[in-house]
Amino acid sequence: MPLLYTARLQDRWRSAPEEGEPQTIHPNKEQLSRRHAIIPDQPSENQETSSQGCCSSDNVIIVPHVQISPNESHLFNRAISSGGGLLADLQRATIASQAFYAEASEPQKNRSPWILKRLYEWSGRAKRREIIKHVQAALETSKDHEIEDDELEKLLPVSFEEMFMGDETTTIPSSKHKYLQAVWELFHTELVFLYRQLFVLRDVYKEPLKRCQVEGCLLLVEPDLLFGNLDQLCRISRTFCQSFLSLLSTVDKENWDCTQLVVDLFERFSKGPSTISAYQAYCINYKATMEYLGSIRQKEERFTEFERICLADERCFRLQLEDLLIAPLQRITRLPILLREIHKRSEEEESKGKVEKVIDTMTESLRSIDDSVQWLHNFERLQQLQTQVVWPNISDLEPKSYVPDFLRVALSRQFCENLLAHPRRKLIHEGPLELVENGRTVDMYAFLFNDMFVLTKTKKCASKLKVKGVPIGKSEHYIVQRQPVPLDSCVFCDADSNDQATPMSLKFAFVIIHLTRYYQVVGIYTLQAADKADKELWIEKFQESIENYESIQLKDMLKCTPLFSSLSLRRCSSSRLMSKSESNSPQLPKEKEKEKEEKKECCSSSTCNNQAPP
Repeated sequence: MPLLYTARLQDRWRSAPEEGEPQTIHPNKEQLSRRHAIIPDQPSENQETSSQGCCSSDNVIIVPHVQISPNESHLFNRAISSGGGLLADLQRATIASQAFYAEASEPQKNRSPWILKRLYEWSGRAKRREIIKHVQAALETSKDHEIEDDELEKLLPVSFEEMFMGDETTTIPSSKHKYLQAVWELFHTELVFLYRQLFVLRDVYKEPLKRCQVEGCLLLVEPDLLFGNLDQLCRISRTFCQSFLSLLSTVDKENWDCTQLVVDLFERFSKGPSTISAYQAYCINYKATMEYLGSIRQKEERFTEFERICLADERCFRLQLEDLLIAPLQRITRLPILLREIHKRSEEEESKGKVEKVIDTMTESLRSIDDSVQWLHNFERLQQLQTQVVWPNISDLEPKSYVPDFLRVALSRQFCENLLAHPRRKLIHEGPLELVENGRTVDMYAFLFNDMFVLTKTKKCASKLKVKGVPIGKSEHYIVQRQPVPLDSCVFCDADSNDQATPMSLKFAFVIIHLTRYYQVVGIYTLQAADKADKELWIEKFQESIENYESIQLKDMLKCTPLFSSLSLRRCSSSRLMSKSESNSPQLPKEKEKEKEEKKECCSSSTCNNQAPP
């Protein structure tokens, strides 16, 4: 039988406490509300009495008779002896006792997975708070102390009139307004590029990232791979602005001609290979930078939080990291446009001629940068194709041929499979074509290089790349189907035919005839393009590639023949005779040096037939 403790608390609380007796804390009426008591499963008469007691007006608290172990007795003692939180503590004690006195046969359950999830989320929030603290502290101290006193930043809101006139009372003629504004825009855009893009990229992203790494955060990110030679570009741009200001004092304010300023400015800018090579290096690495940025965002979750905090900085003007990383490419390509605007606003022909020379120099520099970027992309594609193109061995190509046993291992692979990625080889065009054979068409994938034409078949193969032991899907491979056709040993023909006598009509077709060095036909390939535009593109690329290959080969052949050397000797002798007829010949030593260099080139040049790529 459960032990029933009934106490009428209201009478005891109304009575005054005796001397030496501690005062009892009176609970609120809401705390003595109805609750479920801990009772056995089988019903009994006493339970009805208990339920009636709970509902009575005497506010009775019922504690059931259970066997309490010493380890759990403190829960009930605390529940009964508490003051204001009496009912709440008693409820917690009841829940604890229910869990403790569960059936002994029931196996103990493991920790609920939601607890681990909450712990993981809590850990993520803690790391996020840590990143926020470090990044915010780094942003507050990311100002470069070397340029705190720089006067260039104060010129950002200055107009062209204030810059050219200064404090003098002279006025600018209205005919020179657009001309001077074009010159001022050349300086102002460089200033904006320096302070709103380069310095923001350095002070808001790069330097805080390094400071966070000092504190042990974002250690997987490589700042040099992400930002490249950013510091070098900052120095070049700052020097450009300072040079403009130093040359501004040399402008003649009577006719307001800034031609010499522009010429001297770009002579300093282009002096030495460092300036152009710096932009060239940045442009070459830009593609790899963007690929690295995408991979870091996937691998490092906290880097996205770092970007979000940096983006909220007021110096960013809401420019994202991609917008800032592409800024040097946009700036170097904009310089010729600004120079052409100055050339357009110039009035004198002499000034236009000088500015035009500067434009030609910058255009040539941009062309070299563009060629370097294209070469890099082409070489990366060749390296990728070298791993994807499969060259069948001699047994697959010629099943009837007999291979001696001592050559089987050596001839199990082709010697040319590692020669595709050559620095001098270029991929001109690629795409799907249909090969016509035996009255039907077969799907092919063709590659046109600057020295050969290759026909392949696509095949899906399991990728060798694995992440945590799991292969990444399937990769595309190209199986070589025919012998590569050298461009110096082929004939290209247009093969459109609507003749009804032919067994099949050819649409958008062309033919490639493979010849040996003895003009023997060893192969003929009739190919069909998808449409007329695709066919014309293939024909254009073929003609361009064959012409370039023949011109390069002819030049190499002439260097290897006695005719070229005799021609060079005749040219040198004629120049020597001309120099003798003159009274003073200061150019004679230079001509002798040229003659020696030409002889060295003729002797050192190798035969063009032995060169693998052109």
